[in-house]
Amino acid sequence: MKAYDINSKRHILEELIDNALLDSVKWVANRCTSQKPQEPDYMSALSTKFVKDLFNVLVAVFPYYDFSVLGVYCHQKPIVDIKQAKKTELGDILFVYADRKLKGEIVLNSLLLQAKVSSDPCLRVHQSERHQLELYKNWPQFTYCRAGNLNGKKRNILPKTINDGAQYLLIDDNSFTNGLYFRKGMFPMGCAIPDDILCINNSLSSELIDLLKLKSGRTFDSNPHTTEDEWSKMIWDLLKISTLKYSKRKNAQLKSFSRINECSHFCTEGMRDMTLLDEALGNYINIEDISDENCGVSVVLIESRLRSEKV
Repeated sequence: MKAYDINSKRHILEELIDNALLDSVKWVANRCTSQKPQEPDYMSALSTKFVKDLFNVLVAVFPYYDFSVLGVYCHQKPIVDIKQAKKTELGDILFVYADRKLKGEIVLNSLLLQAKVSSDPCLRVHQSERHQLELYKNWPQFTYCRAGNLNGKKRNILPKTINDGAQYLLIDDNSFTNGLYFRKGMFPMGCAIPDDILCINNSLSSELIDLLKLKSGRTFDSNPHTTEDEWSKMIWDLLKISTLKYSKRKNAQLKSFSRINECSHFCTEGMRDMTLLDEALGNYINIEDISDENCGVSVVLIESRLRSEKV
C-alpha cells in the first residue's frame, strides 16, 4: 500500500483496529468461563475473530484496494535449541504483510511476536524465560526441534542484535480495562522491544499500521528457494509448517478446524487467486503423511493490491 494512502486515513484506521482488537479480547474472555484467558486463548482470538474484523476495516477504509486477510491458529511450536539449559519457543504469532504491485512485484514484511499476559505496561522478564529473551536480543544460531520436517535444520539470523521484526506482545490481564470500557490512550495489547524489563512502546494497532507502511517489522525475500537471507528462510519456514495441521484450543471453546479454511480467510473478489500461504506450501501440499510435530506459530497474513492507479 502507498504510505500516503495509509497516512491520510491513519486516525480512523487506528481507531477501528483498536476497536477490533478490543472486541477480540472480549470475544475470548466470554468463552473462557472456567479460568481467565491465557496467552494461547488470545492468540486464538487474534488469528480467528480479529482476522474477519481487520478485513472489514481495511475494505471500508481503503476502497481502492483489494484485500485478503487469512488467519491460522497454532501454539507452542516450533521449539528451537540455542544451546542453553532450556529450549525456547520461536514465537507465538507471526503477522505477515504482502504488498502485491500491479505489475506482479511483491514486497513482504514480517512481525514475529512473543506474547505475555501482564497486569502492568512494564514487565520484568522472569529468570525462567531469559532463554527466549536471549533469542530475540542476540539471535544465536538455533536448531529446530519438535518442528516436523524442520527438525535438525539450523538458522543463523543476522545481525546479532534486536530488530523490529521480533518483539514482545504485552496483553492486559485486567478484564475491566479490556472488556468494559475503552478510554483514549488505553489499549488491550501493546508491543515492547526485547529487554530485561519489557515496556510497551506502541499499541498493537499502531504497530500493525506501521507494518503496512514498512516502517516497522522486518522485510523478507519473496523467493524462499534462492534467498540467502536467514531471516527470510525462517519466515518461510514458519509459513510452511503453520498450514499443515488441525488445531484446537479447549479453554476458548474452539473445536478442531482446518488451518486453511473459509472461516479464517476473507478476501475481496480481486484477491481470490493464490495466497502467500499457498505459495509457501509448495511441495508440501501433496504430502499425506504429515507428522503431528508439523505445527508452528499462529499466523495472520494480510495481502493488498491497488485496483488501479487513481487519477
